[in-house]
Amino acid sequence: MNSKNLEKIFLSKILVEKIREGTVSFRKCIDILTPFPKENERVINCLLENGYISKTGDTIDITEKGRKRLKVVMCGGTFDILHPGHLLILTSAKKLGDILVVVIATDETVKRFRKKEPYNDERKRLELVSSLRFVDLALLGGKSNIYDTLLKIMPDIVVLGYDQLHNENEIKEYAKTHKMKIKVIRITKKVEGIKSSTLLKDGKLINEI
Repeated sequence: MNSKNLEKIFLSKILVEKIREGTVSFRKCIDILTPFPKENERVINCLLENGYISKTGDTIDITEKGRKRLKVVMCGGTFDILHPGHLLILTSAKKLGDILVVVIATDETVKRFRKKEPYNDERKRLELVSSLRFVDLALLGGKSNIYDTLLKIMPDIVVLGYDQLHNENEIKEYAKTHKMKIKVIRITKKVEGIKSSTLLKDGKLINEI
């Protein structure tokens, strides 16, 4: 692997940590980015020298130059009963960028919009989506709307499923108001006959999953 690709992998890991935790520790990065602390420190120092990250005390941040090297894709949903339709959307989203962040609707949000509780609670749904190898980060969404989460993640691309109710133009307008450059893409492909709501109606099928 050449040095540019290695730097990009490390930058991606640092940005994921930043989104997850809010701050990134230099010492923690050396310990966790790979099982090889000395190599971690070497690559991080290269990123510092090349201006892709900055360091204040023990805190690392990605510079504008470093952020421009990465394309972050955000995708959201309930993911109550994970099925091939979900996997189609998520794998399609991953192909659009370097980092895929998946936002899981909270139980409160699901109840507010669907007028019923999800089959699996938010922690189980979060754990399941987090286990997918092509998902770089899964996190719980906000309790009011998607926009607080949008500001936290600052994605380059927002991916919507074919049946999601979010308005593309509304998202673009919000992004523009907050000086964010976001492309909104709706994935129109779908797996015919498979939806979480259909699966949930079939108790026998659920018990077999």
